[in-house]
Amino acid sequence: MEYYQMRADVLPKIHFVDETVIRPPYVHKKRRPGEYIVYVVKSGEMFLEEDGVAFTLREGDVCVLDKARTHVGTKASTCGYYYIHFQSSRIEAHRERYEGELAERMQKQRQKSLKSKCFSYEACENVPLCLPKHFHIEDFKVQAGILELLRQATEANYHQLEGYKTMCACRVQEAFILMSRSFLSAERKKSAGRLPVYYPTVQKLQEWLNREYATPISGERLEQEFGGNFDYMNRIFKKVTGQTIFTYLTNVRISHAKVLILHTPMRMREVCERVGYPDVYYFSRVFKKTTGMSPAAFAAASQAEE
Repeated sequence: MEYYQMRADVLPKIHFVDETVIRPPYVHKKRRPGEYIVYVVKSGEMFLEEDGVAFTLREGDVCVLDKARTHVGTKASTCGYYYIHFQSSRIEAHRERYEGELAERMQKQRQKSLKSKCFSYEACENVPLCLPKHFHIEDFKVQAGILELLRQATEANYHQLEGYKTMCACRVQEAFILMSRSFLSAERKKSAGRLPVYYPTVQKLQEWLNREYATPISGERLEQEFGGNFDYMNRIFKKVTGQTIFTYLTNVRISHAKVLILHTPMRMREVCERVGYPDVYYFSRVFKKTTGMSPAAFAAASQAEE
C-alpha cells in the first residue's frame, strides 16, 4: 500500500482549494503539478492515470496526486469534486510491503492518544496522520463533515482578510485528520479477524469514557450502554490498557480537573461537579490519592511556580 505521511500539528501551505464539476468532453490534461493535489469526489466518476497507474474515483473517494509524478485524464466523464493544491515540509511518501502494517502502527498511535493526559501535549507532538494514495470514506457522516470543512476552507481562501491562509489551512488540516481517522476505522474492520474479539469493545469503552466522563458512571450503566457483563468488560479493558475501567475514568476526570483549577476562576465545588464528582470532599480525597496533593495544595504549588 502506498500512502503519504504528514505531521498532524504542522499546517500545510494551501495554494488553493475549490469545488468544481467536470463534464464531457473535458479530460484532465497531462501535467506534472509540482505540488501535491488531493481530490475528494462528491458525485459521478473521474478517470485518471498517474505514471502509468490507473485510478477510477467515485463518490466518497479520496486520491492524493504526487507533485513529482505525471497524471492525465483517461476518459471523459461527469464528476463533482473538491481539489486541494498544497505544499508541506512535513510530508513523505511511503509504501508498505505487508498488508495491515500501516493500520497496526496507526492503531498504536491511537492507543497512545487515548491514554494521554487530557490537555497535555505530551502525546500530541510529532503525531503522524496518513493519507493513502487512494481510499474510500465509508461513513456518510464523515464524508459530510469533510465536505463541510472543505467548503469553509474554500470560503476562507477567497476572503483575503488578515490570516485567511491560516484559517484555510486549519480547515484543510481538520479534513485531513478526519480522512486519516476514517482510513484507520475502515482498516480496523478489515483486520478484525487478526485482533482479539474483545478489542473493538475496549476501543468503544475508551472513546465513550473520554466523552461521558462528567456524567454519573456505574457498572450498571456500562452494562446498559454496552450490553455486556461489567466484570468481563473490566477484565478485557485491563488486559488491553493496563488499567481498570474506573482507574482510567478517574485519570480522565482528574486531568480535566487540573486544567479547570489552573485556568479558570471556578470554585472547587464547581470543578468537582464539572468533572463528575457531586461531593467535594470525596473529590478532594480522590484528587490527593491520584496526584499526591490536595486540590488546594495543587493550585497553590502551581501559583508559586508561576
